Amino acid sequence: MSLNALHSFFLKISRPFSIGAITFLTLFFLWLIQFHGLPGIPRFDAIMRIGIPDMMLTYSPSTIYQKLTQFGPDGRSAYRAFLEKVDFLFPAVYGLFFVMATTFGFARLFPNRPALQKLSLLLFATTFFDYAENVCFLAFLHSYPRELPNAEKLANMLTLAKWGFAAVSILLLVLMTLGMLIRSLRKPASA
Repeated sequence: MSLNALHSFFLKISRPFSIGAITFLTLFFLWLIQFHGLPGIPRFDAIMRIGIPDMMLTYSPSTIYQKLTQFGPDGRSAYRAFLEKVDFLFPAVYGLFFVMATTFGFARLFPNRPALQKLSLLLFATTFFDYAENVCFLAFLHSYPRELPNAEKLANMLTLAKWGFAAVSILLLVLMTLGMLIRSLRKPASA
């Protein structure tokens, strides 16, 4: 699928109702992960207190295995279930949220500038790096207690890239929101 076709697709589906639905779904996932707990994943609250590696900004390779050791067998099993069941869906959900919201806003802020509108597609990089990072963590879990030094370095780079693109995603979302707000405040004054 070409970049133009992908952008056209998101222009079609990025409507207020669909953006509201994906926003709700993203917030629901966050609430489950952070506060409520995850159905079908036992003892997840215990590993959240220890801290899961993919929520850290950066880490040393030894940090990953220290955490996996602290998790214990049940915690490692819960973390594996989290990566396979929840973190298999969540990056796609929040990726859709970022792309749909910014596509909607950029199409209105830059109606005659398709190149600027397509910046919203860049936000899928966060999702891509999150999935790649998850593959590394699943490899660590499957090989535990044997360490994978090259994969540990790769995971850290993927984590840094994920959080870097997450920051870009949030920044573009904030700029888009401010631009939409300023635009709406100017409309009545010029009418």
